[in-house]
Amino acid sequence: MKLPAGEYEILVRAKSASALLIDDRVVKTLPMMGRNASGHEPVPKMETSDDPYVYLTPAGHKQDTIKTNLSAGYHTFRFETLVGGKGLRNELREMIVAIKKNGDKYFSLLTNAKQLVPVKYVEWKKHSAQYQSFVARMETQQRQKLSKLDQPFWNERHQSGRYIAEKRKELLAESIDSILNVELNSQGLKPTDVADDATFLRRAFLDTIGIPPSHDQLAAFLNSDAADKRSQWIDQLLLDDRYADHWVSYWQDVLAENPGILKPKLNNTGPFRFWIYESLLDNKPMDRFVSELIGMKGSKYGGGPAGFSIATQNDVPTAAKANVLSRAFLGIDLTCARCHDSPNNHFLQKDLFEMAAMLNRKPIKLPASSTVPNAAEFAAVQVTLKPGESVKPNWPFDSDLKFDALTDTDDSRRRLSEIITSPENKRFSDVLANRIWTRLFGVGIVDSADDFLLGKPRNRKLLDRLSLEFLRSGYDAKHLIRFIMNSNTYQRKFTDDPKLLKTFGGRKIRTMSAEQIVDSLFSVVGKNLDAERVTFDQEGRRPADTFLDLGNPRRAWQLTSLANERDRPALALPRAQSIIDILNAYGWRESRPNPITDRDQSKTLVQPLVLANGDASHRATQLSDDSSLTEIAVTANDVNELAARTYMQLLSRKPTAPESEAVKTLLDAGFADRLVPEASAAPIYAQQFRSAVSWSNHLHPDATKIKQEIERLVRRGDHPTRQLQADWRERMEDLVWTLINSPEFLLIK
Repeated sequence: MKLPAGEYEILVRAKSASALLIDDRVVKTLPMMGRNASGHEPVPKMETSDDPYVYLTPAGHKQDTIKTNLSAGYHTFRFETLVGGKGLRNELREMIVAIKKNGDKYFSLLTNAKQLVPVKYVEWKKHSAQYQSFVARMETQQRQKLSKLDQPFWNERHQSGRYIAEKRKELLAESIDSILNVELNSQGLKPTDVADDATFLRRAFLDTIGIPPSHDQLAAFLNSDAADKRSQWIDQLLLDDRYADHWVSYWQDVLAENPGILKPKLNNTGPFRFWIYESLLDNKPMDRFVSELIGMKGSKYGGGPAGFSIATQNDVPTAAKANVLSRAFLGIDLTCARCHDSPNNHFLQKDLFEMAAMLNRKPIKLPASSTVPNAAEFAAVQVTLKPGESVKPNWPFDSDLKFDALTDTDDSRRRLSEIITSPENKRFSDVLANRIWTRLFGVGIVDSADDFLLGKPRNRKLLDRLSLEFLRSGYDAKHLIRFIMNSNTYQRKFTDDPKLLKTFGGRKIRTMSAEQIVDSLFSVVGKNLDAERVTFDQEGRRPADTFLDLGNPRRAWQLTSLANERDRPALALPRAQSIIDILNAYGWRESRPNPITDRDQSKTLVQPLVLANGDASHRATQLSDDSSLTEIAVTANDVNELAARTYMQLLSRKPTAPESEAVKTLLDAGFADRLVPEASAAPIYAQQFRSAVSWSNHLHPDATKIKQEIERLVRRGDHPTRQLQADWRERMEDLVWTLINSPEFLLIK
């Protein structure tokens, strides 16, 4: 880097052993990170500053500065650091070299970029987000490049699928609407009309990316005269990266993805959520998705599909995984066959263990702990597989699903994946088509997505049509979603007529999922989740098989259970917990020991209470300077415009005349004088939630006191904007609170 002559101060920051070299001479070193602390260490004092904008050293990092005189001209700076090591997690976190010329107030990142980035809270967060986005794009490009190496194999399989599908050209020529209209006409039923534009767009946003449209997006759609504007927006939404954020939570439930951030060996899986997310981001064909899942390669704790293989404290882990796969992709529930022959269907315990042995790649001996002792005492329980009996790898469903894989292989795990995803296996495409339809409609063509033996399809021809479309597309989930969403059937108005719901002649009103509620709550007010890092060992001094670090969550799916062995208050993560409180109330599971498709949708008193009074919703309703509603409040020309923009932002529709009048009654007084002259945005108090409490010191008395103070600050919420008069701002916050707590906010119509 070319620098003018002068005296400079240089800052270095890293997690572990590091060295700064200037012109090949070591000028500063940082020490190695310690390992495996007992928990009784003192809580280190964190760096403080009177400047609310400065970006202070994060917990678990080491930092130092040097002063040096540099001559005019080019100088070479090199910074080396060790990442991870024995007993440590492989986490780089923040590695910074920054420089400050004598007289400057802030350090700037040492870089040859034209625009230097000052090490200030807002600027650093923006730079960090941009850099993480760059890294994500780079990783996506690299994944997709490597993915092409296997593409010839998948092209061949997908061509086989298209050949099979094209044999039924007459059915492929029919639309979803034409098939269902025959059923409706036969019963003398008239379907509901197509929903209005605002209702359609809100529904489409929530079903694809999991959050409602913004005011500007809704206004652009409503003002468009394009005849195909609905199709255009469907295409646009399916290209949005947030599609992966929305759909990943569904597969977390179905595949029982269950990482624990404390001692993840204890009956958990690895965090293969990140592989699910990247697969959805790349729109990986579902047959390839399933094959990679069954292959269980990669990192167990770093987010690869190998995390699916973990089922510790389980006498036959592959049996648990075989049932997950069977339910998810074959619609065959083998839960009962885990310990005895199933009383609900004709499947035997041996069937499950043959599939488990295929995953195991070798025979399995049935342990005594996987059987029912004294089974003869129970009339409904039959045991035909004896403890100690060896079960060889074998496809167990020849009588139900008989077909061959396309290739011969001695690898029973690979053969299992090829059999399940074979184009000849119509059950695979049927099950996935039904899963996608069910999630978009709230009602399945087959009632139980996990067990096709419990009932017949509501409309066999419709399921066949969707299954063929899915097969013809090469198992492209987005293609099938697009096909469904472009139908009149998807775009119809809601109804409570049970006959129309059964025949899909109208839409069922659905309550948002827990993740949609949280993500929408923060999205409509323009705020980030801003939760703590999801880990109990933020210093990174324990290995991944003892502590996981799931990072800073952007969306609700990235959270997990914060439970610890004794509910130690020093390990509390109060901001994350305030979000989890909402998730828990609306059916999210903190842990997923078993796979499910349908969550408990029971209505409880806790639900409105946590949304009305919880710390997370309190923060969302506050008009702080990072709220998009603050901008609306500041820039609106009159109360009518304020009401319209607020309703469109929060409820995706314009207010009715009585609603506009009610807003006017609430906010007209003081509207003209609501702005505080020459007021600036409130400072960002970066250090208010900072804490050096970690596993290494959580048993020290200071740790609990520090976390209790942070909990108090979290309850207080965000700093209110200085740009609005307090009395008027609080009335505006009352409006926001009312709309967010209205039943309409939670519904997908």
